[in-house]
Amino acid sequence: MRSTARRRATTALSALLPAVLAAGALALGPVAVPAPATAAATGEATVPGPTAYAEDGPYGVGQRTMRLPSGAPVEVWYPTRPADVAGEPAGTYDIVDWLPPVLQGLLPEGASVTHPSGGVRRAPIARRGFPLVVFSHGFAGFRQQSAFLTAAVASWGYVVAAPDHRSRTMTTVLGGEAGTTTDVQDLRDTITLLGTKSRTKKSWLHERVDMTRVGAVGHSAGGRAVENLAVADARVDTWVAMAGAATGALDEGATEVPTQPGLLLVGGADQIVTRERMEAAYVAMSAPKRWVELGGAGHLAFSDLCEVGDGEAGLLSVADLLGFPIPATLVRLASDGCIDPALAAVDAWPAIRHVVVAQLRSVLGPDQAAPALDGLVEAWPGVVTDSRSAS
Repeated sequence: MRSTARRRATTALSALLPAVLAAGALALGPVAVPAPATAAATGEATVPGPTAYAEDGPYGVGQRTMRLPSGAPVEVWYPTRPADVAGEPAGTYDIVDWLPPVLQGLLPEGASVTHPSGGVRRAPIARRGFPLVVFSHGFAGFRQQSAFLTAAVASWGYVVAAPDHRSRTMTTVLGGEAGTTTDVQDLRDTITLLGTKSRTKKSWLHERVDMTRVGAVGHSAGGRAVENLAVADARVDTWVAMAGAATGALDEGATEVPTQPGLLLVGGADQIVTRERMEAAYVAMSAPKRWVELGGAGHLAFSDLCEVGDGEAGLLSVADLLGFPIPATLVRLASDGCIDPALAAVDAWPAIRHVVVAQLRSVLGPDQAAPALDGLVEAWPGVVTDSRSAS
């Protein structure tokens, strides 16, 4: 019986994987959104509009893996010259790598469900100093879970570094070992690591990271983490919390809020961190602050996870395919936003990319204000349903 089940799983994987790769490549490729001339394309001659950053930016994207002193891996996406990555194969990540060893041992030999990771491995970094953006993944997530976004941000001229929060990765949670999170310290250590490497003459990052300009972006529990990071670390100049935040949302006991400009990206159909909880977080935030709501989006629209597997129920479909159980407590978290009638993740991604890049550029440069964050509701009909700010 077990051998038959494994043969079926292997056959299903063989049939599915090309489709998964094709769908992922399409999702991470050029976005079919009208894009006006951007500042990067015109030598800063025009004011960026409300869809200017939906597509990939002027840089190619390289990718490497580093490690914190704790041993936790850090994924780094960074700008390259387009010529240095032209024709080179983009990297992938494999969901199986984040399963606990006990579950990996139950899988068919060679079982694999891969997804594009957005960058070309070990491509040379472009020659200038780029702002740093740290990314914090969600509970039961992993460092590459939002490659649709982290790679896109890098293409607009940022070094993006995402650590695995080993206290709450998919590996840890599925293994039943989740404990007190170290996410804020992980992010602080990541900032320090990139700064140290940028100052080190023999490092591939030597003089490539501008440590005077630092942003932080996070999803779900990562949204809470980047808000708390901004409180704890004055090196952070701006933060973006997607489907999660600290005070009023996921950390109601917190009393201190950041003074740096913050933006909340909200899924209006999110059943994990509801709109009401995010509204409470927004009320608690200090100005300047901004709220952007994607009306039909669920919790996982801000990650790749709805598009791995068969693209219908995210991790649930992968679990079913590979034959490993998802704990009942995680079933809703593993599928929220992946099933009709939720806004499809691939339809939400262009707006998410634009909003995140526009916020980073408005604070870290080169944009001197936030014109690209005006007119979002009109520019994204059926996707962005509310956009507001307070200064």
